[in-house]
Amino acid sequence: MGNELSYVGETGNGCLIYRETSGRYVVSHEQQPQQRRRVATLASAYATCHGLEMGQALDRANQTMVVRASSAG
Repeated sequence: MGNELSYVGETGNGCLIYRETSGRYVVSHEQQPQQRRRVATLASAYATCHGLEMGQALDRANQTMVVRASSAG
């Protein structure tokens, strides 16, 4: 029998937090639901969400810079 997930909450930026029956937390993002991370505590889950959100912000900034650099020619 696998661990079932219970919904805990989400952040304003689409990060979803679930709790396994084992007590661990599972974090995913609406834009990448297949990519999940397991952490030990709720505080770690929120920190992981923050990291995911910062990573996405950096990805968006890098994409903008690449577009600007390629259109500057």
